[in-house]
Amino acid sequence: MEIIDFNPWWETGAIDRDTASMKRRDLFPTLKESLEARFIEIIIGLRRVGKTVLMHQLIAYLLNNGIDAKRIFYYSFDIERKDLNKVITEYEAKILHDKIKEKHVFLFFDEIHKLEDWENKVKVLYDLNPGVKLILSGSASLNLMTRSRESLAGRARFHYLSPLSFKEFIAFRGDKIPERAEFEIYKRKLEIMLAEFMYKGFPETIDMEEHKAREYVRELIAERIIYRDIPETFRIDDFEIIRILADYIFKNPGIILNIESLSRDLGRHKKTIRNALNYLELSFLIKRVSNLRGSFLSTSRKNRKAYPLHPALSLSKDEDMNLECLVRSETNAECYWRKQNHEVDFVLKNEKVIPIEVKNKERINKRDLKGLLKFCSIAEIHEGFVVSRGGDERSIEADGVRIKIVPVSRFLSLQRE
Repeated sequence: MEIIDFNPWWETGAIDRDTASMKRRDLFPTLKESLEARFIEIIIGLRRVGKTVLMHQLIAYLLNNGIDAKRIFYYSFDIERKDLNKVITEYEAKILHDKIKEKHVFLFFDEIHKLEDWENKVKVLYDLNPGVKLILSGSASLNLMTRSRESLAGRARFHYLSPLSFKEFIAFRGDKIPERAEFEIYKRKLEIMLAEFMYKGFPETIDMEEHKAREYVRELIAERIIYRDIPETFRIDDFEIIRILADYIFKNPGIILNIESLSRDLGRHKKTIRNALNYLELSFLIKRVSNLRGSFLSTSRKNRKAYPLHPALSLSKDEDMNLECLVRSETNAECYWRKQNHEVDFVLKNEKVIPIEVKNKERINKRDLKGLLKFCSIAEIHEGFVVSRGGDERSIEADGVRIKIVPVSRFLSLQRE
């Protein structure tokens, strides 16, 4: 492809209408405000979450704010892998008719991790051209983050684009996100939309029938990553173990990973199992959740749980597992807690520690709170959450702890406020 094929706005002055009409992700305002900053912006996330669309929407914003179309250059290394210097030289000679260091240009490079030695080439480009703004994207976090932290320290900022959140899904459908006081009015509709959201976590699936949406996720996301992206990015030959482990986790969301048992059962070395799990997580297909140690300040590498990144990737029919997977995805939880026969599904550690238990039932009684109450006692905190399948929002006071019980549809539609 010629570089002009990637950049139709050089002729038309605008991005294509279909992309321009798409709704913006919640990450858009952050990236829009970063366009004048002297940083390399790197957008990372799972395949098909909308990274390319987001880049084109940023381009549309620049065009609409009077930036000369020829000062905006987009190139996808997923489509064609030319040498970066040749791409820049071609842009300078054919379009800019000047050196990029003489102009304030915006360079958008899609799937940059597919370019050999990309991090050092980008570093040189950044250091030699102070007026250049670089916006990059990629679908493999190891390649992007590990290497760039070394080469681009102090130069790059990462922005994670997740699958759709429930609130984004509601907005993409064109429906109203209810205010807190309006929840009871919209409760039934939210529950219906939530059932649909479980298999429609990607922008392009919004208007698909269920079987089409599931086929899209399987073929264009999971299989493409397992059979193409991971072997190419991490240079491995045994992609069959990748498929087996992905299938195992997709069918068993929240499964505790026992490396020794997996090694024995699958006839692979423990290092091979660990590497395969790393590749799946670094490609954003799965997320592992670590067990908190006694101090609550550190985590253990043993007994980690694994979930599909989003319930749309789940192959399980178990509603308990899928509800747990959904809450993990929406909260981006990284920890859980287990001690003897007590367990808390997720523990969020941000400004404060927040334990969350997920229950696929409407009626919650004190027996359901055993793990939460034990955790709160040990951690010396006085509040926890139960996310329930349905029912009414209420609180239970027990052992000096206030447990808020919140229906999942309300929790997801309000929890980021």
